Formats: sequence, structure tokens, C-alpha cells
Amino acid sequence: MSRNATPHSNAAPAKQDMVALAGLLRQRQHTQAETAARKLIDAYPSHGGIWQALGAALHAQGKLAEAVDAQRKAAALSPWDCIAHYALGESLMAMKQPVLAAESYHLASRIKPDFADAHFKLGNALAAQNRLEEAIAAYRSVLQFRPDFGEAHANLGFSLLSAHRHAEAEPHLRQALVAHPDSAPLHNALGTVLYGQSHMTAAAESFRRVIMLTPDDAQAHVNLGNALRELGSFSDAEHSYRHAIALNSRLARAHYDLGGLFYVQEYYAKAEHSYRRALELQPDYVEACNNLGRSIRRQGRLEQAREYFEAAVTIDPESVEAYCNLASLRTFRREHLEPARLEKLAHKLPSLSENLRIRYWFSLGKMREDLGRYDQAFAAYAQGNRLKHAQLSPDEAGKIALIEQVRSVFDRRFFASRPIPAVSGKGKTPIFIVGMPRSGTSLIEQILSTHPDIYGAGELPDLENILFALADETGKPWTDFPEAAARLSTEELLRLGKAYTDRVWRHAPHASRITDKMMANFAYIGMIRLMLPNAKIIHAMRDPMDSCLSCYATLFSRNNLDFTYDLGEVGRYYVRYIELMRHWQQVLPPGSILELRYEDMVADTEGQARRLLDYLGLPWNRRCLNFHQNERVVRTASAAQVRRPVYRSSVARWKNFAAHLQPLLEIVSAYQ
Repeated sequence: MSRNATPHSNAAPAKQDMVALAGLLRQRQHTQAETAARKLIDAYPSHGGIWQALGAALHAQGKLAEAVDAQRKAAALSPWDCIAHYALGESLMAMKQPVLAAESYHLASRIKPDFADAHFKLGNALAAQNRLEEAIAAYRSVLQFRPDFGEAHANLGFSLLSAHRHAEAEPHLRQALVAHPDSAPLHNALGTVLYGQSHMTAAAESFRRVIMLTPDDAQAHVNLGNALRELGSFSDAEHSYRHAIALNSRLARAHYDLGGLFYVQEYYAKAEHSYRRALELQPDYVEACNNLGRSIRRQGRLEQAREYFEAAVTIDPESVEAYCNLASLRTFRREHLEPARLEKLAHKLPSLSENLRIRYWFSLGKMREDLGRYDQAFAAYAQGNRLKHAQLSPDEAGKIALIEQVRSVFDRRFFASRPIPAVSGKGKTPIFIVGMPRSGTSLIEQILSTHPDIYGAGELPDLENILFALADETGKPWTDFPEAAARLSTEELLRLGKAYTDRVWRHAPHASRITDKMMANFAYIGMIRLMLPNAKIIHAMRDPMDSCLSCYATLFSRNNLDFTYDLGEVGRYYVRYIELMRHWQQVLPPGSILELRYEDMVADTEGQARRLLDYLGLPWNRRCLNFHQNERVVRTASAAQVRRPVYRSSVARWKNFAAHLQPLLEIVSAYQ
């Protein structure tokens, strides 16, 4: 056809011309196809099919902008042609314009609802924009029409993983692996979703498969280390992290996760070193900055820790973690900006992990309380407690059963028939500090551990583990340990005591006295007197309303204090605890337990410290008054408080919240 021929607005080209053009495209003779298409367009400018062919030829040559122009023309001329819209989407995606591409793929899928490829490419375009929920819906549409589409299963799994919907992602990743069994990215994604569901053994196997496929992938070794860490295989985890660092010493994540391993093992100085290295390699690594601050705080350097938390806020002004870390290290006033900033971050709550959402509310409550906004503070505490309580589902019935068993077995007749063995005053002397949480137990231990003759070991699980093992050996539930204990001879009881001291003195082999601040040991005082006749027992007491409110307003680092996240439960726990302590005072010889009130410690610290040392048979040491300068590691919720001199602001604190505490007051008022 002559190039001077008159264009035909409505006519169609000859069939043989279109067949020839299609043949050129099939044979990948794209330059010739472009030339042929342009000639036909001169004659038939309104024929969508020719414009579509021109777009295909241009796309194949990498002339993407020209291809898009041609394909837009094709789509305009043939608006109901799904292929025209699909082809335009392909060129737009190649030009990294996923927003426009998604529109074209969407139109193609609307025109032809069973067009699986259009749904698939729509999912890809949406995923590229992080529009995960829409991408997930698109991939699900693909699988309605092509259930065996491996790539759709893979991309759906990846999108669900990115949306933290791990359980939903797992079957799709497994289906994708049927088609691609040697895909390292798929095995890695499967390992990640298994890790997210706490299936650590299976996650470790997936990461090992990744390493087998790509042995020099440093990140794969880090991922394996994380799974091994969660399994408690600390030595193997460290080996994985160090292997990753050997492969890529500049991989900040490897140093960061090695720091996490050291942190969970309470090697805080080593953790500090690893976090510092991660931050050197990646100065904007906000998580490393936060965890560096946490490691430093654990070592008692509170001011320096605060500096790192403030630096984390500077790196990322929307780091909820950083604000939560700061909350415990500063008393906030009107001039401070952090409370208002944390308030504004409420919009991020849906995207946060459950644990960080809980921390958000407790931290916001503390900031509001500092500012005197008590009603709003209580509302925040209440929200945090609701979330934490739902997470733990406490077993109150088990706690009630245990206390009833203890009181039933260890009564006056029991001790009348079991005189406490006489022992010499020499040898190892455990010091048990018992009471309610937030009753001053950490303050007492900090004062005592400052004395050169006392080692402060913190909260130790050893006594409870030994006692519960008695019930376990007889096949009974843990609440029945008193029944098993009642059948033991004096010699057997003393052997249990030796087993306890053997365990505890590993912390400080040369110490003569070691404190055990596991507060719940108040339930086992009868056994302590029989197993460890020379043990000293200190009962930390505090106003019940202040004690219970302080529990309710605190997010504890471990889950062993599950009763504290509901006002009714914490009140009832207080009643059981104080009634049992009264029981011990009645059935044990006078002087068996030293009672020390928190309010007295605040009002007369030196006088009460002297009482403590007199009870322990130790000489006075003025260092005990400088307990806040003691740099020992403190692992409890009171870690920040015991680094400061005694302060009185926490006495009668509950009255600021009196309007919200009437149900609690009704439970504990008899013990005020």
C-alpha cells in the first residue's frame, strides 16, 4: 500500500496484512513489525488492533514510553478489549508506574472476570505499592480460576507474610514449594512464617534448607540463629550469628541479633558491644539504638541509657518503642514534648505488635500520671491491662487451690509434730525477701546487696522448682506439693534444703549470704523453715491500695505476675497473700519473719536498714545508705527506682485514682 493512500477512518485492513503483522511479532522481528504497523496506521488510524500491535513491537524493543502511547491509543479505540488494557499495564509496570498499571490490570479483569493473568498482574502492581490487602484479594481471585498457579500461591504467601498473617501464608508457601522445591526465597519465607507462629523447630529446618541452597547467604545464617535462640540453643545460635558475620562483617542485622542473644542471656556488656557495632554500621538503625539503651540501662547507667532512647526518637520520631523506653527514665513535665508525641502515635496502634500495643498504653499512662492527668492516665492503664490480661488468661483457681492446700497442711499441729531442726549459725545463709510485687522488695534487696557480706541474686525460681517437682514425682498437680512434702522425713527435708543452696550458691560460690527475692516464696515459708532452718525471711509490706495500684500500673517484663492485670484479681491475690502471712506468724515461732513496711523505709531509711542488718546478725555499714549507687544488675520492674535515693511521691499514690478504685478498696479495705 502506498504511504500516500487516503486514510480509512472506519475500514479494516486486509486480513492478510494483520496475519503478516502478527507473524512478525511471533517471529520476534520487532523492528519490521513496528514498520509494518506504522504503515497500516497511516491507512487505518482508528483500528485498535494495529495500535496494539505497534505497542507490542515497541515494548519488545524497550521503547516503553512510545509503547505506552500506542497502547493507550489502542485501549481508547477498543475500550472493551481486555488484552489492550492488560498490555498497557505491562508497559506501565516495566516503566515502574505500578499505580497506573494497577488501573489497567483492574480494567482488564473487570472486562473478563476469569482473566487469571490480569488478576495476577494486578496483585503484583498492588503489592509493589504496599497495598497488601488489595493485593491479597487479587491473588485469591487468581486461584479461583487457576488453583494450581504456583506463582500466585507464592506471591499470595509473600503478601500475607508482609501483612504478618503468618498462619494464612503458610499453606500457600507450601503449595508454591511443590512447584519450586529448590526456591531459596520460598524456603526463607516459609521459615519466617513458621517463626512468626512460634514453630521454631520447623522454622530452623526451613532456614537450614535455605543455607543448603545458598550457603553464602549471611542473612539465612542470621535467621537460623534467631530460631535457635528461641529454642534455647544459645551456643548453636551464637555459631550461626558468627558465621553470618564471617560471611559479611558489615551486615548490621547479624551484629544486632547477636546482641539480642547476649541480652536474653543477661550478658548485658556483650550485648552493648554488639549493638554498638550494629549502630556503627547503620547509624539510622533505630532498633539497635533502642536496644543499646536497654542494655546500658540494665547495667545501671540510666543517664546514658536515656541519651540513647532520645537518640532513637531523633532517628525515628514515630518510634513507639523509643518513647516507651523513655517513659520509665524520666518524670515528665509540661515542657516535655514526648507525651504529646506519643498521644499522636495512637494511629499506629493497628500496625504494632500486640506486645508493643500493650507497652504503648502503660507508657502513655505513666506520662499522663506524671502530668497530673489522673483520669486519662487510669484510662490508659486500664486499656493496657485489658490487652495484657486477655493475652495471659490467668489461672486464679490454681492459685487459690495452692494457698488452701498450704494452709491446710502447714497448720499448728503439723509444726507441733515437726519441730524445726536446730543448726549452727555458720555456713550458707539464704535470705528470702517475700511480699507483694511493688511492695519494696527490690529496695530492700538493693540496700542489702550493697553490704559487703551479702550477694543479691534477684528473683530465683529454684525453690519453687524443687517443691513442684515433689508433686510431679507422684503424678499430682503442682498445687498438691504440700501433701507430698508432709510425708518427708527431717533428713529428706534438709536434703532438699541442700539441693536449694547448691543451686543458688552457683551465683556467688564465695558468699556467706545470698538474697532470693522471688516474692511468691511467701507461699512456701513453712517449707523454708524445715528445709533451711538458718534461713532469714524478710516480709516487705506496703499499704494494700498503693501496692495493688502500683501492680496494676506496671507492665512486668515476664508473664509470671499474671494476676496483676485486673483490679479484682490483684485485690483478691493481696487478701490471700496477707492472710497466709498472718497464718505463718501464728504457726511459726516468734521472730521467724522480719516485717518491714515500705512507708517506714521511706520515712526512716537508716533506721530500717539498721533493723535489717540487726535481724541478719551483721554489723552496720554506711554503704547501705548509698544503695542507689550500687551498679549490680537489677532485672525487675523497679530497676530504675532503685538507682535513685528514696523518694516519697509513691506513698498514698492511690488517692490520685480514688474515683476509679472503689471496687479494689472494697476488697482490701479490711487490711488498710
